[in-house]
Amino acid sequence: MLLRRVIEHMKTQNWVAVFLDFVIVVVGILIAFQINAWSARQAEKQSLDVALERLRDEIQFNISVIDENSKLHADIASAGHDLLEAVRDPEIDEIPMALIGTVFAEGFTSDYSTGALTYVLNQQPFHNTKNSELRRIITTLPAQYIDALEDERVTIQLLDRQWVPYISQYLPVETFWNLVNEKRERAGSFESEGGIANQDAVSLSEFKELASTLQFQNEIVNRIGYQDLILIEQKELRKLLEQALVLIEEELE
Repeated sequence: MLLRRVIEHMKTQNWVAVFLDFVIVVVGILIAFQINAWSARQAEKQSLDVALERLRDEIQFNISVIDENSKLHADIASAGHDLLEAVRDPEIDEIPMALIGTVFAEGFTSDYSTGALTYVLNQQPFHNTKNSELRRIITTLPAQYIDALEDERVTIQLLDRQWVPYISQYLPVETFWNLVNEKRERAGSFESEGGIANQDAVSLSEFKELASTLQFQNEIVNRIGYQDLILIEQKELRKLLEQALVLIEEELE
């Protein structure tokens, strides 16, 4: 209909009317483009909001993992300090099997969820968001998760290659070692086990001689040091995750 009007106006050489028709066409096209662009932006924002909501839930879960596992790591470090104090006591009257088990055989790695994080990072609208601080924090999370896990993995390697083989040379206690694999499957503390006892022929005097050596005590100190590193990494990761939560909530408002 508009095209017919333009043709009629051109036939009558009504150039003012032709110009007005042309303006109407251009304005209509521009409005249509604006509507389409607005609709696309709204769709992208909705998609990003859904992704960020999933990421928010995932971060909250990972914070709960840190809170739970940090306590377990702290328990191992605490057992190390208690064991060190015990073996330095000349009046020690029993072999502290539970503490030895915790320090020389107990370990685990945290199971963080990162699926929602990967999904957000693959969203182009996320990289287009004007919230530069949100982009900075979120894009650093993969490396932060890796850093937090690295010391845990190194500790597991040390347990397998160094600490378990070392202590098993001196204390091959059947009940104790049967619990090692079970403890690897479910994070816990040897101190919670009531059945650990010195069932082999290692006497208290022999243990005292072992415990007085610099190597034995250094191994305990090394284990404590690694647990402290793990706790520092987890604390830094938790702080970053809390910052991410605040920024995500701001973006979703």
